[in-house]
Amino acid sequence: MTIPKELHSVLVSTPDTLSGCVRFTGTGVPVKALLDSMSAGKSVDQFLDTHPTVTKEQVLAVLKWEQNQAREAFGLELVH
Repeated sequence: MTIPKELHSVLVSTPDTLSGCVRFTGTGVPVKALLDSMSAGKSVDQFLDTHPTVTKEQVLAVLKWEQNQAREAFGLELVH
């Protein structure tokens, strides 16, 4: 599992925790939970309410990275 360098301080993956799935650093919350929550139309605050060990800064970093992936694919200016 490769974590993008921009997210090294936000995400972690170790083989002995959650079968190595990518999770938020310092938590047992997989990043998949955030992506599934956003896909289901939930807000960031709703996600944070149900996952109190994850910080808003962690969530926003993942969403910014995800947005920049789409922006790059469409040749748009990246968000910094």
